[in-house]
Amino acid sequence: MDILRFNIHTPVACSDKITACIGYFDGLHKGHQQLVKKVLDISRENGTIPALITFDPDPWVVIKKLRHIPHITPMKYRQEIGEQLGIQKWVILDFQEDMANLSYEQFHELVLKPLNIDTLVCGYDFHYAHRGEGNTKTLLEQAYFNVEVIDEIASEDEKISSTRIERLIKEGNMEDATRLMGRVYELCGVVKSGNRIGRKYGFPTANLKLDKDYVMPKCGVYIGKAFVRNQWYVAIINVGHNPSFNYQDAISIEAYILDFDQMIYDLEVRYRFYAYLRDEQHFDGMDALKEQLMKDSDCARAYFQKEGNV
Repeated sequence: MDILRFNIHTPVACSDKITACIGYFDGLHKGHQQLVKKVLDISRENGTIPALITFDPDPWVVIKKLRHIPHITPMKYRQEIGEQLGIQKWVILDFQEDMANLSYEQFHELVLKPLNIDTLVCGYDFHYAHRGEGNTKTLLEQAYFNVEVIDEIASEDEKISSTRIERLIKEGNMEDATRLMGRVYELCGVVKSGNRIGRKYGFPTANLKLDKDYVMPKCGVYIGKAFVRNQWYVAIINVGHNPSFNYQDAISIEAYILDFDQMIYDLEVRYRFYAYLRDEQHFDGMDALKEQLMKDSDCARAYFQKEGNV
């Protein structure tokens, strides 16, 4: 996939005609995927390059002067998903105050026009330019490119949105989050060295150091999978404070990876969260913890043995 970074002071024109959807696309969920599908359909009809236009950093960082905003899916993983969906060009708009302060007419002229757009696809509630004064009406009125507006995509009479999915993740409702995203929620990072208490007692855990600011699942124990050295393994993932033997104020994410016993410190891994299993709890001794871990492992194996759980 071709990745193009665009700054209004050093604009880079697209040499190829593109059909593109535009938005921030956190999560690239099923609602967003309808925009991508429309892009692919149109690009096949008119012979243009299917593209996605997005912003970096998150516009709220600039508009609301926020430092860190947790996301469902950081940019580099959104790019992977976009490519899998069929996007061939990923356009990143460098969103700074100068771009945020553009009128919608200036945004058309200075940002969208140089991108050589044949058709722009957006959601019905898309807003842009200074104070969000640009909307679908102003897009439809400009003369540089065609515009297709996608109506609300809903599930169970409620809009599929990044905000809704974020709420589900924070509640530990991973199965509904999966349904709305079209894929299982992931956290990515590298394995950091811990105190190795688990390894000492026969159940080594891999502590995850996140590589981005993610929306954090509710504290507790999850049925999951871990992607290690190009292979997925069933895992029990704990999100919390380790109250029994290694309490810490900061939230930790660690996985007991079933049928796996390799040293993987500093390796990149991915954890997938399929289902909330139980609350994090305090154990009086290591034997009680090991007994519960075996029960959790049995639950995880049974979960993936059911038809449809892959």
